[in-house]
Amino acid sequence: MNLDITDELQAYLDAKGKVVLNACPGGGKTTAIAQKIINLEPIYRIKHSGYSGIACLSFTNAAKNELNEKYFELKGQTISYPSLVSTIDSFINIYITLPFYYLLQRNFARPRILDNSSRLDSFWKIKYKKNGKLVNGITYKMNSFKAKDDRSIYFLYPPSQIRLEPNGSYTVKGNAPSEDKVDLAVFKEYCKYIKQWQFEKGLITTNDSSFIALTLLRKNPKIAQWLVKRFPHIIIDEAQDNSLLQHQIFEELQSQDLKNIEFIGDPYQSLYEFRDANPQLFLSKFEDDSYQGLELTDNRRSPQHIIDCFSLLRPDNVSKIKTACTENLEEPILIYRYKSDDRSAIIQHFDNYCYVNSYDLRKVVVRGNTVRNKMLGRNALQQPWNERLPYDLITARIEYEDNNLKEAIKTMRYITVEIENPEANHSTKAQIKEELTHDFENNARLIKLIKNLPALSNTVAEWSVLCSAYFEKHLDLDIKLLFKLKRTSKYFDKSTRDEPVSDHFNRVDIAKTNALTTVHQVKGKTLDAILVFFDEKNHKENMNFRDVEPEPTGFISEKKRIIYVAMSRAKHLLAMAFPVTISEKQITDKFGDKVIIVNSPDLTTQD
Repeated sequence: MNLDITDELQAYLDAKGKVVLNACPGGGKTTAIAQKIINLEPIYRIKHSGYSGIACLSFTNAAKNELNEKYFELKGQTISYPSLVSTIDSFINIYITLPFYYLLQRNFARPRILDNSSRLDSFWKIKYKKNGKLVNGITYKMNSFKAKDDRSIYFLYPPSQIRLEPNGSYTVKGNAPSEDKVDLAVFKEYCKYIKQWQFEKGLITTNDSSFIALTLLRKNPKIAQWLVKRFPHIIIDEAQDNSLLQHQIFEELQSQDLKNIEFIGDPYQSLYEFRDANPQLFLSKFEDDSYQGLELTDNRRSPQHIIDCFSLLRPDNVSKIKTACTENLEEPILIYRYKSDDRSAIIQHFDNYCYVNSYDLRKVVVRGNTVRNKMLGRNALQQPWNERLPYDLITARIEYEDNNLKEAIKTMRYITVEIENPEANHSTKAQIKEELTHDFENNARLIKLIKNLPALSNTVAEWSVLCSAYFEKHLDLDIKLLFKLKRTSKYFDKSTRDEPVSDHFNRVDIAKTNALTTVHQVKGKTLDAILVFFDEKNHKENMNFRDVEPEPTGFISEKKRIIYVAMSRAKHLLAMAFPVTISEKQITDKFGDKVIIVNSPDLTTQD
């Protein structure tokens, strides 16, 4: 593969020391990183006798895999020892937290990283008798920490929301607790109890792991010195999604003589604030004179009219992105104006349009899973059962049918552990689920269980009976499972009993539901065509027409960054769907008069 070496790319390949590369969408940063690793490996092999290499760390597994693939494409072999490609979380866990945990916590169980911090909330749940009935509650010690309304702080700020900050303070998802709701001294004791319990049990979140790693590096400089010798050159991809803790970990390594470190990313593509991503820290390094601030502004993915479209979200004072793509089909921007019941027809129209034009790599994206599930009919109004089990089974089956095997297996694993371990407490069940995550034989069993579940074409009443019998047979249970139906209520019409389950839990007729996804799932990808659905209601969290513009002051919000990422995926066709309340004039005023506008009556025809 021959690279088109531009001046910007050459400047990056030649850069040494502390580097920050601000790369636009489609700028070829993955190719640039892979080529730089290839260029550096012979130098480090000679300089360090083959025992030290380059560590390239990325935020997600998808980005890590993409880098491995690009390296193989360029060199014809995989990255191997002493170099490393890993996620940041795995690097921190494997090279700092797990091997040196004992230095921090003398009395501890073997540490495990929880893949879902919400599991922490279940460890303190209990059942107790009240007035002769079993009711839900929490353990005595947890219940002793009271908020100002005399309720347990647990219900106000669950353990999964408590975070340790670099300075050792405690926050609630990064924010200070409300002094109107809790006494700060009591809140601190509550948090100390939770974290001490976690660390002794070895049940830590990724945020905990980063805090522990930073603490270990500060207390034991030799760990950092060893890491610097092992990896004298560290490249951090998707660095706009690093948290403050992660930035401080790398700064600690720099204080121990790490001379070559690179932060590579695009602050406008930071989507993980819910995981403490802080793109402003990336920008501050880019603007810091102690770092070399470089840019990639040539977009090799999209034609200029698509670039101009997503550039509407960028302020005027930043570098302009220009197209360097070699294939421009001159496909106009496609814009739908929809009514509430048009969604399925629009998706079908888009799918047909792409099929005719051979746009095979295509996706329909919405902001998050809540909207996606609504469009797939998974937020059903009817709620026939009191217990959670039937709803989880339906979710597992639909995810399986949509080819989302990871989510289907995860849901079924939760179900089987709950059913097969009725006497175990929440902590034990959580441990079992963690241990089974990578049990491939069990995962195969779960797929088989999902595949052979009673069909959703059965009526609600029939399906309830069939599922009970199915599990008693295939899980060899001594107890009888009852999928007991509710009496008629606000959320359960009696007539539903005799209607197919699929009528209420999979109502939207979309031929290829796996084409309907979220923006987070397409981040980093190049697609032939993409359709971005904007919301009808003007809620602060919703993506709306008015959001397609830069912030009047300051850095753009995460909601606008989500729009930016979605719009910048398209190689040939960018399509957007806005509610019919947005007029054609508003559309042409914003996007120009060369767009194609499709209204509701046009959905029945196809060019």
